[in-house]
Amino acid sequence: MSDLMMPLFYFVLTIMVYLAAVHLQRRIEHPLLNPVLITLLVLVCLLLGLGIPYVDYQAGGHWLSDLLAPSVVALGVPLYKQIKQIKRELPGVLLVVALATIFALTSTVVLAILVGAEAEIAISLAPKSVTTPIAVMIVEQMQGEPSLGALAVIVTGLLGAIAGIPLLNLMGIREPKSRGIAMGTACHALGTARIVQEGGEQGAYSALALVLSATISAILAPILVPLILQWII
Repeated sequence: MSDLMMPLFYFVLTIMVYLAAVHLQRRIEHPLLNPVLITLLVLVCLLLGLGIPYVDYQAGGHWLSDLLAPSVVALGVPLYKQIKQIKRELPGVLLVVALATIFALTSTVVLAILVGAEAEIAISLAPKSVTTPIAVMIVEQMQGEPSLGALAVIVTGLLGAIAGIPLLNLMGIREPKSRGIAMGTACHALGTARIVQEGGEQGAYSALALVLSATISAILAPILVPLILQWII
């Protein structure tokens, strides 16, 4: 296969694996059969098994990565549909998301240090609950390791997409707004993409929480994280 066709092959391969994963999840409804997780595992196994360098795969895979930005923007559609109701409840939602974001930043750094991680690792893990571009920006600003920050975001999103809804059910949280806010705040775009499947109201509040959490993290993390490290180390 020519060098010009290989990127297209990897692009089509990724889409086919994902569609197969979606079909599998529809036939066997199980939280672990998340299409994103299955696609990731299958592609990793294929690349390793066939000895394909990631750089070669990314020549076509980056076309899908470039669609992340417009896909996140698309999550604003359910938010727009619920805008009148959200305006009335915005102060309360803002307070809840702010407190949750502060707790997430603080607990992540404290736990990382307590288990023996270096300050650079704790810094890189801190913004794990926001979208990848913003997390990378925050980590770079705090002089952490951007690649580790991006990995933490991906793992957090996957865990949230897989275990978030079962955990909410286990805790007896049934109210659509609460479920949406929890998923958007804790596990960013992947969590929002998962909870929107339950309904437009959940998706709207999750998208709102996602945006607020990312904004608050970008403002507070460079101030709060160094203070926590100074106090705990």
